[in-house]
Amino acid sequence: MPRHLETVDRIVLISVILYIGLMATPFLPGIEMGLALMIMLGPKGVLVAYICTLVALTISFGLGRLFPPHLLVSLLQWLNLTRAAALLKSFDATPPEKRLEFLAEKAPTQTIPALVKRRYLILAILLNLPGNALIGGGGGIAMMAGMSRLYSFPMYVFLISVAILPGPILVMLSKFFQ
Repeated sequence: MPRHLETVDRIVLISVILYIGLMATPFLPGIEMGLALMIMLGPKGVLVAYICTLVALTISFGLGRLFPPHLLVSLLQWLNLTRAAALLKSFDATPPEKRLEFLAEKAPTQTIPALVKRRYLILAILLNLPGNALIGGGGGIAMMAGMSRLYSFPMYVFLISVAILPGPILVMLSKFFQ
């Protein structure tokens, strides 16, 4: 009904803001809210959820870039994880252009350096893993990618814009075949 359009618009706006916040927060499975948005808004909701996911993961990545590593080192030391704290401290002291070599050198097996070289592909896979909330969710994965400073911002945005497409495409196809 036309008299309820203002209320519906408010609900959609609140849902969008809530979705961006949930998706950007580490360890929260915000994708369920995105699916609800897609279902609630129909085909238009797919585009809204896609753009909101892109915004949320970019915010998380940016926050990761701004997060001071010494706070994480302090947390690890407080948790008595001294080896992890020392490794992170050494990693942070390493110049960004030498960080890949640092990770390859410190890796326990030969497979890790190969994975580090394919870090963009691994990031795309991690973002699409079912149950990725256990390893940080989209927001946590994006934040760690930002903190690592191993990903350039333009390549990261391009990567996530492609990596998050399977969900919206599947929803659109399911609506098409109904």
